Amino acid sequence: MEKELEFFRIDGTYYGGDQNWHTHHMMKLGGCSAVCACEQCIVLARSFPSLAKLYPYDPFHVTKEDFLRFFEIMFRYIHPGIGGLTSIDKFERMFLRYAQDAGVELEFKKLDGHAETGQAKEFVQHAIQSGVPVMYLMLKHADITFDEYEWHWFNLTGYITCAAEMEVTFATWGKKCTFDFVRAWDTGKFWRGGMLRVADQYLK
Repeated sequence: MEKELEFFRIDGTYYGGDQNWHTHHMMKLGGCSAVCACEQCIVLARSFPSLAKLYPYDPFHVTKEDFLRFFEIMFRYIHPGIGGLTSIDKFERMFLRYAQDAGVELEFKKLDGHAETGQAKEFVQHAIQSGVPVMYLMLKHADITFDEYEWHWFNLTGYITCAAEMEVTFATWGKKCTFDFVRAWDTGKFWRGGMLRVADQYLK
């Protein structure tokens, strides 16, 4: 089974945004959670009329200039504290404050990083089939393959399954990336991240 979202391109080139585009030190250092939220808002505004107010610019022609302006807005709501933004619950509260101020009613479904792999796979597949990215938080990982994605927020945008295996597509640093979801989910660490997706009743 295979499904991938029609994810947006910035200036027709970049697959989502990149915190490193900004010149502000803290936004470059700890802006991945805000970038993740920005990307989510753009996809939702493009796909669901009831959520159009989540993005204040044109969601069908996303420019780097507009994305950076939006990144600055979102960073006022979603930003790391000491040690980063390591809680999906805190991220949810921050995101919902932004949505409320934007005049949009919204709720999320969440899955803690300790959930069983099968449940996690179903969570991702349901979201992608429903037309929404999955906001994913990876903390520490025992497998060095995932070193570059540690302590990082990003959006899952597609998946391919084969028997018990599942590969996911995701957006980070303006690029389209992939990894083995089963290996990624089982971090081998006690302190784990998790995932969020928009609740089904708001997708209209």
